Amino acid sequence: MSESSVDQYEKKNKVARQSLTAAVIITLIKVVAAYASGSLGVLSDVFNSGIDIFVAVVTIISVRYSSKPPDEDHNYGHEKIESFSALFQVFILFITSAYIIFEAIQRLFIRPDVELNVSIWIILALVVSMVIDYYRAKALKQVAKETNSRALEADALHFSVDILSSSIVIAGLILTYLGVSKIADTIAALAVTGIILKLGFDLARKSFDSLMDRVPEGLYEKLRYETLLVNGVEGIKNIRIRNAGSVNFIDMTIEISRLVPFSKAHDIMDSVERNVREIVPNSDVVIHSEPVITKNETINDKIRMIVSEAGFKCHDIFSHRIDNEIYSELHVEIGHTNDLYAAHNSITELEKQIKEQIDVISHLKIHIDEPSDIVYDTRDITANSNEIIREVRSILEDCTDVLSSSEIQVVSTNGRIRVSMNCVFRDDYSFDEVHDIVTTLESRIFLNLKNNYPRLANVMIHAEPSEKL
Repeated sequence: MSESSVDQYEKKNKVARQSLTAAVIITLIKVVAAYASGSLGVLSDVFNSGIDIFVAVVTIISVRYSSKPPDEDHNYGHEKIESFSALFQVFILFITSAYIIFEAIQRLFIRPDVELNVSIWIILALVVSMVIDYYRAKALKQVAKETNSRALEADALHFSVDILSSSIVIAGLILTYLGVSKIADTIAALAVTGIILKLGFDLARKSFDSLMDRVPEGLYEKLRYETLLVNGVEGIKNIRIRNAGSVNFIDMTIEISRLVPFSKAHDIMDSVERNVREIVPNSDVVIHSEPVITKNETINDKIRMIVSEAGFKCHDIFSHRIDNEIYSELHVEIGHTNDLYAAHNSITELEKQIKEQIDVISHLKIHIDEPSDIVYDTRDITANSNEIIREVRSILEDCTDVLSSSEIQVVSTNGRIRVSMNCVFRDDYSFDEVHDIVTTLESRIFLNLKNNYPRLANVMIHAEPSEKL
C-alpha cells in the first residue's frame, strides 16, 4: 500500500470509528426520549439513528476492505466495495422508511387515539442529538470529499438525515405539545420518511453510477478537447474512463503520424498523460498510440515508409512532375545478397508495392546500392595517392565557384577507393546553388578519375560558407 493510500485509510478509518461512537450516543438519547414520550416521530428518529450504528459498522468494514491494494484477482483494487456498502445502507434506510409509513397509517386511520407525553426535556434531548449529528456529518462529508469515499458519503447522509428528521420531529412535538394538532407528530414522521427516501434515491443513483462506470458529465468532452490540443496528436481513437472508489482509471488511444520517431511519439504520450492528470488529479492513466497516415505526408514520405516496411533502407529520393505524370527515383540498399539476379527480383517486388500503394506515381526507377550501415575496415592511402590528389586539385582550381579546398583524403575500403574533401564557397550563394555546383564537381572528378582508377567508388565534397555563422 502506498503512503498516500495509507494516509487515506487512516483518515477514513478514524472518522468512521468516531461516527460509530456518535451513533451509539445519539441512539441511546433518542431511545429514552421515545420511551418517555410515545411519539411516532421520535420513534422514527430512533429507528433512523439505530440504523446508523449498524451502518457505521458496515462502513468501518468496507473502508478496511477497500484499502487493500490491487492484486491478481482485483486488478483495479477493492474500492468499489464502498459503493456496495452505500447501496446496502440505502436498502436499510428504505426498510426503515417502510415501517414508519406503515405505523403512520396505523395512527392516522386505525389507532388515532394514541396518547403522547411531550415535555421540554424530550425536545432538549433531540436538540442535543442534532448538535452531535451536525458535527459528525460535517466531518464525514469532508473526509468523503477528500477520499472520494461512497461509504463515508452514505454515512454522512445518515447523519444529515438525522438533523432534518430531528428538526421536523421537534416541530411536530411542539405543535402537539401546544395542542395545535393531534396528528402533527405523525405528519412529521411521514415528512422525515419522505426526506429519507429522496436522499436515499440520490445516493443509490451515485452508487449505481460508480458500479456501472458512468462517466462524469462533461469529462469525456474535456479530455478529448484538451488532448487534441497537444502538439503531435493527430486524433483520438477511443477514451475509456472507469472509477474505482477514489481512483479514476483512464485508458486512451491516440493517433500519431507514422513519420514521427518512436522517442518523439513517447514524448507526445507523456504530454497527454500529464494533461490528463491535471484534469483528473487522482487518476491511473494508460496512453496507447497508433501510427496513422496524415494529410501532410509527401510522396517521398510514403515511399520511405513503404521501403522501410519492406525491410530495406533508401536514400536520395527524388520525385518530380513532367506534364501530368509523376516520376520518382531513389536509391535502395541491398545487403541480404550479392547475387544481381536475386537483388533485381527484390527490387522488382518493391517497385510493385510502391506503385500499388502510391497510384499517382507514373514512372519509378530504383538504383540498387550497397548497405550504408556496415562499418568497413578502411586504410588511409592519401600519402600514396599523389596522382589522385593532383587531379582533384586541378579540377577544383578550374572551378571559379570554389574559393578554397582542404583535407583531400583518399581511403581504401574493402578494395574500393573513396575520395573526400572540404570546399569553401561564397556565403552569398543559396543552398540550391551550392548543391548544384557540388553535384557537378563530384561527377566531374569521378569521371576524370574512373578511367585510371576503376575501383573508384565514391567522391564526396563537404561544402562550407566563406564566413561561418
